[in-house]
Amino acid sequence: MSAEQGLASAVSLLLPKEAPEKAERLIGSDGRLYSGWTTTLASLIGMVFGPSSILVFCFSAFVLPLEAEFKWGISTISLGASLISLMIITTSVISGYLTDRLGARKLVLCSIPLFGLSVSALYFLPGNLYVFYAGLVLAALCGIGVWPVTYNKATASWFDKRLGLSLGLANTGIGIGAAVLPALVAYTIANFGWRTGYAVLGVLAIIGPWPVAFFMLKERRVKIETHDSADLLGISLRQAAKTREYCISAAGFFVLGTASSGAVIHMIRILTDAGLTPAEATFLQSVMGISLIVGRVCTGWFLDRLKVSVVMTTMCLAAGAGLWILNSSPPYALAAVAASLLGFVIGAEFDGLGYLIPRYFGQKFLGVIYGSIYAIFQIGAALSIAAFGFIRQSTGSYSLALTVVFAALMFASGLFLLLGRYRFLGRNPGG
Repeated sequence: MSAEQGLASAVSLLLPKEAPEKAERLIGSDGRLYSGWTTTLASLIGMVFGPSSILVFCFSAFVLPLEAEFKWGISTISLGASLISLMIITTSVISGYLTDRLGARKLVLCSIPLFGLSVSALYFLPGNLYVFYAGLVLAALCGIGVWPVTYNKATASWFDKRLGLSLGLANTGIGIGAAVLPALVAYTIANFGWRTGYAVLGVLAIIGPWPVAFFMLKERRVKIETHDSADLLGISLRQAAKTREYCISAAGFFVLGTASSGAVIHMIRILTDAGLTPAEATFLQSVMGISLIVGRVCTGWFLDRLKVSVVMTTMCLAAGAGLWILNSSPPYALAAVAASLLGFVIGAEFDGLGYLIPRYFGQKFLGVIYGSIYAIFQIGAALSIAAFGFIRQSTGSYSLALTVVFAALMFASGLFLLLGRYRFLGRNPGG
């Protein structure tokens, strides 16, 4: 059995048996892998080595080494993470706009080397805090074409019947990167220093995804059929923002941002407040990471079979159940359930977002519309992280914060049910 046949056999287990004869089959009539699945794989690998993994999830590995060398203070260094969050908000819409105008492939191939070089440049960081901040801002800007919005648009352009599954598989890249890269960089820092850590991440950011993207990431213009007499390719951000579906999505994802960031960032402290040991709390973080990867694939699979409104409502209820458990000072077994529920939801919301946009707003302006709602999500996340910390410091407990977010999730779960019928349906002739 060839490597290509082996990959076909593995992925076919995830595909439904009743797949249409010519719609998005794993192997096309020419005997080659369908370009949509090669693009999905390229997107997955791109997100493993993208800024979401390298700038966000690896950030904490550098805090203590930088404090030890430069004596800047941990809180001051951690402000760099807040700058990264602000850059995500700022660049989301720009990234979506450029993806719509230039195309995902061009933007990815240009951004990968720029992002890798900007991360490697932190190897030369002097003892100036503002240079550190500027370096992080520059890296986020240089990576403008390798944030998830670009990869998700490239993947979505190939799929209709398997849109949910393809997005779920592509987005597991962030989960894999979050699980692997922090451990790798921690080992590198411990043995070779933090400067080498940045250099290694920068090199990996180039040699990992660029060859794969060059040979496997393809783009395709997909014609869209609409139930209305509107533009057959999709509506603009300005038009979308006037619709009920956009307002519902923006509000719902703002709430999901508060849940997936506030509770998760403070997870270890929440669990230790509940009586768990630091070792137990840290282990449950790993449990959450595993659930994150599983959740992305499963959510994508469900999106191809259920209305996106039902899937998003279920995600809100699952996240709410996790927060309710955390707020009850749970024993270890129940805390593990809460961590699993939250892990299942974290990141999977982007599968839902990537699926929702082409169904309600079309493919033409997918990038900029995705970027705008992603920015709203990040605003909720940033506010929630700060609010959780403030409430804990003011009241001595996370209970109020968990209760407020739980109530917001219950509201959002009902809100998503108000999404109407799909406006756009794609037609892929298969490959």
